[in-house]
Amino acid sequence: MPTIIALDVSLSMQRTIPGRSEENAITYHQLALKGISQLLEYLSISKLEYVALLTYSSSCELKVDFTRDYDQIKQVVKKVEAVDKLCLMTLMKNVGSIFTTNWGTQSQCQVIAFTDCGLGFGSTSLKTFLQNYAGKENEPEYGWVKAIKPVKWNFICLGVHADNYFTRAVGVYQQLLDLTGVKGQLYMTKAPKDLESSDTSITETLKNPLGGGHKSELGRTAMFEMIEKLCETNYKPYEVSLKCGGYFRLECQVILWPPPLPYQSPENEKATPVSLASKLEICGYLSLSDIGSPSSLSRHLIIPKIEREKPSRRSSDKSGSASKISNEKTPKLDVNNVNYEYEKLEQDIRDFYTKDVKDTEETSGQSTDDADKNSSTGANATLSEMQKESMCALLHGALKVENLAALVLLNPENSWYGFLYSYADSKKKSNLMLNILPPGSNVIPWLGDLQMLGFAEDVLPGETASFPVKADKRSYSQNFVVWINRISLQSDVQKVLRHAKKMPEKTQHFYKELNRIRRAALSIGFIELLEAMATLFDKEAINLTALNANPECMVQLKHASLELRKPANRDLKVSIVPVPVQTVNPTAQGVPPAAANFVFN
Repeated sequence: MPTIIALDVSLSMQRTIPGRSEENAITYHQLALKGISQLLEYLSISKLEYVALLTYSSSCELKVDFTRDYDQIKQVVKKVEAVDKLCLMTLMKNVGSIFTTNWGTQSQCQVIAFTDCGLGFGSTSLKTFLQNYAGKENEPEYGWVKAIKPVKWNFICLGVHADNYFTRAVGVYQQLLDLTGVKGQLYMTKAPKDLESSDTSITETLKNPLGGGHKSELGRTAMFEMIEKLCETNYKPYEVSLKCGGYFRLECQVILWPPPLPYQSPENEKATPVSLASKLEICGYLSLSDIGSPSSLSRHLIIPKIEREKPSRRSSDKSGSASKISNEKTPKLDVNNVNYEYEKLEQDIRDFYTKDVKDTEETSGQSTDDADKNSSTGANATLSEMQKESMCALLHGALKVENLAALVLLNPENSWYGFLYSYADSKKKSNLMLNILPPGSNVIPWLGDLQMLGFAEDVLPGETASFPVKADKRSYSQNFVVWINRISLQSDVQKVLRHAKKMPEKTQHFYKELNRIRRAALSIGFIELLEAMATLFDKEAINLTALNANPECMVQLKHASLELRKPANRDLKVSIVPVPVQTVNPTAQGVPPAAANFVFN
C-alpha cells in the first residue's frame, strides 16, 4: 500500500500556534515535522510500506521517491522551507499521475497531507474550484478527478477550534470530499470543553478570541493522538487464519499486507460490501501455466504471525523448565489409531526440537556472569522462535519448487477465491503472495467453474485433464485469438510491427493481422489496446523515418493510426483497408509536372 506524505509548505504554516507561551512557542510547520517523524516511527516497525515525500504550495515537488528507507525521508524533511501561497488542486493533480506511473490503477494508495487547511486565493482557491466543478463532472477539464478516486486521502488538520477561519475551512475540505466522491477522512483535535459549554464568559472570549488559556489544545500530545488514530485506521495488521488440508497442525495465523479492503460491487453500489472470512482454506493446487494472468482485485503479502515469548526472570527457572520437558516420558502411541503415522511424525519432530533447545540451554547455563546470562537468554529466545515450525515456510517452499499455485477459498458464502504463489521481487528474495480475484466461481474463463475442479487422478478413461483453453502455442498461430497471459498479446503486436517494417511487400499481411487483433479487442471491450497500438504506430513511423525506410511504411502506419482512433471504426463489421500510395515520384522520373496528373491518376 504505497503512501505519499504531502507537506503543506505555504507561508501560513509558518505561523505560531495560538495559546502557547513564548517559551514553548511552536509553528504549524514544526508541529507537522513532529507528526511526520511519529508516523515514520510507526511504519518502521514492519518496514513494509513504500513511502514518498511530497511538498506542495502553488507548485508541487517530489522530494523523495517511493522508498522504505525512512531515515532518508527524515533527513530531507528537516531541510524543507516555506514557499508561497497554497493551491490544493496542484497537489491532487500531481498525486494522480505519480501513483498511476509508479503503481498503476489497481494498487491501494494513500495520501497523508499535513496542512493548516488553507483555502488558497483567487482563481486557484478551493472555493473557486468547487463552484466551477459543480455540474461539469464529465468534462475533459476535470478528468484528473477520476484518477484520484481510488486514492484514499487523509488530512491531518492543524488548527484550533476557536479559530473561525479554520473551522470554516474544515467544512470546505469535507465539501470537497463529498462533491468529488473522493475517499478520505479529516483528522483534527477534540474541541475543548469550554467551547462546548454555553456558559463561556463573553468578556474572556473578547479578550482572547482564540480561546487559548495557558495551554493550547494543539500540541505534541494532540498530534500524536491524531497519528495514532490514523495508523489504527489505515495500517493495522489484518490477521486471518490460513488452513491447509484436514491435518490440524497445518494451520497458522498470518498477516495480510496491505490490509485487503471490502469488495463493493460496481454494478450495485447499495449492496453490502463483501469482506474476507476469518479463516482462509486452501482447496487445491494448480500449475502457474494453467492459471495464466487473470484479472485480480489486489495482491497481498502473506506474513506468518510471530508471537514473542516473554523472557523468564531467572535463567535457572528456564533451564529447570527445559530439563522438565526433556525428562518427561514420551507418551505411547496407539498403533491402531487412524492418525498413527501423523502423530508419530509429529512426535519425532517435537523430540528433535526439544533436544536442540536442551543443548542450547545447557550451553548458556555454563556462564557465570549476569550480563552473559541475559544475553544468552535473549539469544535462546530468538533461537526457539526460529526453530518453531511454520506452515507458511513449508507452503512457500513447495509452491516455489513445484511451480504451483494454491487455490484459496476467501469467503464460502460468496464463492470468493484467490490463489497463493511464490513471488520473487529480486533474484535472492521471494515471498508468499496472495492474488485476490473478483467474487464468483467463474472468474477465470479458461478454467471454468472453480467449484467443479477435481483431481487429475479422477479423470475417466478417454477423457483429458487439460482445460478448455490452453496457451501453449502463440495465439497468432491459432485460428482464434487467446490472450491468457502477456506473452500472447505481446507476440501478436510484435507480429504486426514486423509486417509494418516490410511494407509494401507485406502490406496485405499487415492489415490482415491488424484487423484480426482489432476485432478481438472489440469483442472483449479492450478499447485501450487500440489506442496503445495507434501510439506504437506513431512512434514506429518516426523511427522508420530516421532510418530512411520506404516512404510507404510511414504512410501506411500513419493511416492505420488515424483509423484506429476513429469512433466509427469501433464496429466489428468494419475493416481497415490500405490507403492507395503513389510509389513513383513523377518529377524524379523526368515527367513534366503538367503531365503528371495524366500519368498517375
